[in-house]
Amino acid sequence: MYSGILLKKLSVQSFSQSKIELATGIALIIHTAGLIGMLWADKQWFARMTPLNLLLMLLLIILLQENKNKAFYLFIAGASVIGLFTEIIGVNTGMLFGNYSYGTILGIKIAGVPIIIGLNWFVVLYCAVATLNYFNQYFIRNNKTEKRNTLLSGPIDLYLVIAGALLATFFDWIMEPIAVSLGFWTWAGDGQIPIFNYLTWFCVSILILSLFRLTKFRPENIFAVRLFLIQLIFFILLRVFL
Repeated sequence: MYSGILLKKLSVQSFSQSKIELATGIALIIHTAGLIGMLWADKQWFARMTPLNLLLMLLLIILLQENKNKAFYLFIAGASVIGLFTEIIGVNTGMLFGNYSYGTILGIKIAGVPIIIGLNWFVVLYCAVATLNYFNQYFIRNNKTEKRNTLLSGPIDLYLVIAGALLATFFDWIMEPIAVSLGFWTWAGDGQIPIFNYLTWFCVSILILSLFRLTKFRPENIFAVRLFLIQLIFFILLRVFL
């Protein structure tokens, strides 16, 4: 009986790993195709596929998230709404990020902001904190102290909130010039990206991840980790060669 349970558990783990590998392969193919297309083909056509790409990556994150519960879905909704609302204030007042406006590439808008932007806030922040949490837990698992089990459960640590906000802001710094060159949005005046754009990104990221910490949900999603690394390399290469 025990051997049967063990085999069943191993079978489930193997199936789960296969799904992760498949999703990672899909993400790699899509981003590789996008990179090649933007560098050597019709970059505007590939840029217009961004909303579809983002929605697919979001779906894969949700499908491959372990132990999904109400807190997880509340964070998706909360991060998306806060991100979207912040952008609406920013676009219509110029007080938060600077004077900028969105183009038509990213799809349907609410008060001048594409709806997809709210979801992008969730994807970037969740992948960033999932990545940090993965490496954090890797080192904790090698910790032989009595606090080991405590550190692996409960809400994410406060330093992960701060580090996650910093990592997400760094990601925005890498992505920002590419988004402008592709026509996702434009900056007023001389077109320079103001420094307080990144300061606001950091502050809003702190707010959203602080709310996530209150949910006591652990962002354990290896696909989200791989997706963050894939997207980071994707935008770095575009920034260098585009």
